[in-house]
Amino acid sequence: MAVDLLRKYEKLDDKEIRDEHKRINQLIEAGAYPKEFRMPLILQFELTSKCNVYCKHCYNNSGENNHEDAMTPERWVEFSKWLVKHGGLFECILSGGEPLLLGDKLFEIMDILHKDGTVFLLITNGYLLDKQRVERLAKYNYKWLQVSIDGSDHAYHDTFRQKKGSWERAVQGALLVTNAGIPLTIAHCVSPGNLDKIDEMCDLAYSLGAASIMLGEINLSGRSSMNSELLLNNDQRRILLQKYEENSIKYAGKMLVQRSASAKHSAMRYLNTPNFGLIVRPNGDLRLDCMVPFVAGNILEEDFLSIWKNKGISCWDNPNVLDFISKYDTPDHNSLMTNYVDADIYL
Repeated sequence: MAVDLLRKYEKLDDKEIRDEHKRINQLIEAGAYPKEFRMPLILQFELTSKCNVYCKHCYNNSGENNHEDAMTPERWVEFSKWLVKHGGLFECILSGGEPLLLGDKLFEIMDILHKDGTVFLLITNGYLLDKQRVERLAKYNYKWLQVSIDGSDHAYHDTFRQKKGSWERAVQGALLVTNAGIPLTIAHCVSPGNLDKIDEMCDLAYSLGAASIMLGEINLSGRSSMNSELLLNNDQRRILLQKYEENSIKYAGKMLVQRSASAKHSAMRYLNTPNFGLIVRPNGDLRLDCMVPFVAGNILEEDFLSIWKNKGISCWDNPNVLDFISKYDTPDHNSLMTNYVDADIYL
């Protein structure tokens, strides 16, 4: 009997996490890795809640309202300067909503951090990636620039993103990115509606010059709670994993084909090792990450270093967080609280 793919990858994820924790703890014992970080190494800036598309699965309900974000572009600039003054960041993840909606202020924020040596990971739907913007983006150092493309043609993508012409703009933008020498990752959300097109999608990503493609299953979060038809069942999940294996072999040495881990495994990576990052939300909240609904504090109400020292460093050891993670995939787990559906929980 063939090995069940779900069990196979669950075991692989468990082993990878154990090995990673073991390596880090060995480094700590040898004095080669800190027991805690005085400042975060990585911060994700959710620069705006606004978006120029209205994706059916959006995990944080971007574009849901028209109110002004408490973290204005000017406050992001001030916060970036403050971070540099206090030691800076190794990596900054820029997301939203749609970060390119900030216009010139986005580049001002990036300039401040870039001069201090920060590496970027920019996440965009690609709609605004024209030649002029890509030329301005090319000056920075990237882990990668991520463009979301959810179909091998416009039909599914435009329906999924609820924006006519969004597929063509994303594809053209992605090609501009690779032509500018910026490492490109394609984020591809897999649902029952495009499950049979994974091969074509990988072919498209490769034709665009992508360094990698992430085949991501949609979790129950944000607007996907109102669009449950986007979620895979176990049989469909097996097809996704089979296609991941086939395309990993097909593109070995040419393009990295990745798969997203489950929400539980993503959260478990942070346990038993020093915390090194947080998400800064458009309202100023410091969220632990995208997989658990917990907030350590708000930078508009409290001093950032105080939040980091008192709650951020130890946030993954909090009993409420540990209890939440332990209940993933169990009958009594309230999955509707997984991500941005109900109110966040303040530690």
